[in-house]
Amino acid sequence: MNGPYSRPPRWVVDRIPQGIKSWAARSVKRADKRLLRWVGPLKEPKWQRWALILVTSLIAAFVLAPKSFRVTNITAGTPAKETIISPITFRVPDEAATNKNRDKVLKSVRPVYDFDDEMVHDVQSRIISGFTFMTTYIEKEEKFKASKDEPPAPDTAGEKKPVKPKQFQPLDEATLRTRFENEVGIKVSPSTFAVLKQARFNQRVQRDLRSLVVPVLLKGVVLSRELVMRDGKNGILLWSKSKQRFESLKDLSTIFDLKEAVNYINAEDKSSTRDSALSRAIRRLAMDLINVNITYNRERSAAVKNEALAQVKEVYFQVAKGEPIIRQGEPVNEGHLMKLAELNRTNPPYSRYMILVGFSLILILTLRLSFYFSEQYLSPSHHGTEGLLLFCLLLVGTLVAVRFLHTLGPITSLAAEGVRPKTIFFAAPVATGAMLMALMVDARKAFIFAALSALTTSLAVEGDSYMFCFFFISGIVGLHGMNKVTDRTTILRAGLVVGLVNMLSILAIKMALGELTGRQELYEVGFGFVGGVLSGLLVLGLAPLLEPLGYITNVRLLEIANLNHPLMKLMAFQAPGTYHHSIMVGNLAEGAAEKIGANPLLARVGGYYHDIGKTGKKTKPLYFIENQRRGFNPHDKLEPSMSALILVTHVKHGVEMAREYRLGQPIIDIIEQHHGTNLIRFFYNKALERAEKNPKFVDESKYHYPGPLPNSKEGALVMLADVVEAACRTLADPTPARIQKKVQSLIMGLFSEGQLDQSTLTLKDLHAITASFVRALQGILHHRIDYPTAPGSSEKPNGDTHRKQADKDRNRTDRTDEESPKTIRRLGL
Repeated sequence: MNGPYSRPPRWVVDRIPQGIKSWAARSVKRADKRLLRWVGPLKEPKWQRWALILVTSLIAAFVLAPKSFRVTNITAGTPAKETIISPITFRVPDEAATNKNRDKVLKSVRPVYDFDDEMVHDVQSRIISGFTFMTTYIEKEEKFKASKDEPPAPDTAGEKKPVKPKQFQPLDEATLRTRFENEVGIKVSPSTFAVLKQARFNQRVQRDLRSLVVPVLLKGVVLSRELVMRDGKNGILLWSKSKQRFESLKDLSTIFDLKEAVNYINAEDKSSTRDSALSRAIRRLAMDLINVNITYNRERSAAVKNEALAQVKEVYFQVAKGEPIIRQGEPVNEGHLMKLAELNRTNPPYSRYMILVGFSLILILTLRLSFYFSEQYLSPSHHGTEGLLLFCLLLVGTLVAVRFLHTLGPITSLAAEGVRPKTIFFAAPVATGAMLMALMVDARKAFIFAALSALTTSLAVEGDSYMFCFFFISGIVGLHGMNKVTDRTTILRAGLVVGLVNMLSILAIKMALGELTGRQELYEVGFGFVGGVLSGLLVLGLAPLLEPLGYITNVRLLEIANLNHPLMKLMAFQAPGTYHHSIMVGNLAEGAAEKIGANPLLARVGGYYHDIGKTGKKTKPLYFIENQRRGFNPHDKLEPSMSALILVTHVKHGVEMAREYRLGQPIIDIIEQHHGTNLIRFFYNKALERAEKNPKFVDESKYHYPGPLPNSKEGALVMLADVVEAACRTLADPTPARIQKKVQSLIMGLFSEGQLDQSTLTLKDLHAITASFVRALQGILHHRIDYPTAPGSSEKPNGDTHRKQADKDRNRTDRTDEESPKTIRRLGL
């Protein structure tokens, strides 16, 4: 019996209506279309690059963002069950230190006293007013008495009597003294008043009184100097009533209290030569006029204290990332609980997601703008998805390495006394990525990587600007060491140089921070040297691992440039003509690459292997003119379309062999692009002749190389060298002028056909390439003298016969290789 999950019998399937089958088929097609709608764009390079940027940014953000961390099950007095290490750097308020600073500030704050400096003017005005009143009254009183003693004037009849002014009303002594007290604002004893009246309140008395009162009030009078000195040990602040501002007073001996003011007045009056009774009256009046004009202002003093306290900054102590907050078995105290509470507050669970989004956006913008800058302003030879993939892999790898070293920070601080957890970051091999980018891709892209990796790794160490400088300098030195790598020991030397420069940069940073003090800096300098050496070792180990991914280094190029390579041996054995042609193409391309700033080694190796498809089991070398024996051409028996197909397939076979022997993607690209989309005109014309010159019966697309066009300077150089080397060998008389004319016409012909449009070669580069090719070909295609014939030989000594025969052989119409003269004529020359 069939199981429940077995396929239904055939007769059941046959009985399903055709409409249902059609509906099912249409549903499957619609599902496939929806899937392709979503998956299809990922095949485009644009969307692949965006996907790489997004994925890299998310991974890097996960590495950089701190983890959420909360501890709630710890109580004071109990031993810790485990060691708790801080996941982030945070600050903890130090209340004891803050209160100490506040107390210090409060002690330094001076009390505020109001200084009524306008009291001097008020007292002087009252003295003047009182004395003026009394002197005026005394004068009027004397006139009144004098008028009473004079006889009355006779009454003249008929005359109109003048209007008499209001008569003077004498005042008794008590009333007069009261009026004087009201004017001066103080109580005056009858005896004092009598003495002053006897002296007629003259100007001298007034001047003596003011000379006693004014100096005292100007300096200021307090109720008790002892109280002021107790509150204001460092001085006091005087709020001037007239000036409406604070004035500092540190020397309290310059002011008076009431007792000192009285003593001052008595001391000043002792030297007086006037009547003793009058002197005592003036002194008593002066003492009554003296009053306290410096008083304590409680509200202003409190405001000044509050303002000073507001300026006191809260004191924090920092807990670094990776620093142990509490160790296992250690009793929990209030300090531990305070640190854990602040950690829970600083790093809540929701903050990790916000930090993650923030880091992701920063990295997306930075990566995209860096890639845009590279596309717009740098050479686009390696701007593809592969270059961005390597960029992203190295960036993530650098971040992972820094994060791994972060986990080792507490272990290092425990193992070595006096080493901070942050010291281990100086051993980070951040120069590895920049060195690999310079080795695999280009030094200019490596510079961008060095800047971006320094930025992201500095974010991993809490955005330390000095660490950014250290990482950036290390990366720049590393990529500079990859400038001319001729062997693997060069990489090790570059690592040593990075280590030495790391030591120097660490010393410079420590001197700038003023932290060059002791053993801690020696550890950091040592770790910096280790980081540089480690970078060189990692580059040496990772370079062979990255080469299978399509990247190639100069070291690898030197290895495959060896003429004892299996492919070169195979070419020399099966196709000696192609072998010699390839050697010449490689040499021509290398010389031109040195002139235009391309990679000479890549150009030479690309020239060596560009025609490797003409050998092997899938092809026959005799189908190519340079390998044919004189008088035999297998294409004579083939259709033109079949001959063209054989020529085209050597590119495909070359790519397959290059992949089989892992020559690297740059070499594969050169092999695939060294013919571009050129037309195999010899066999195309031959097809037209057989079709009676009717193009309708000939499919031109069968006679074109499939391309693509060269997209690098090295690929374009191999194409130009391939055409120039083959064409110049056909010159009957290779004089310098003819060689130069031929090279110029060939290169400009390929340029006008658009075969160099994607190679970024400029007209200046083409001029330098032409000069390099001409100089090299003049040394190769030079004239030789005719050797004399042996005695008795029938051969004529004249070399004209040999040259004519050679010219005849070179200009054979049955030449089948794409570099034949008729192939060159496709350029319209």
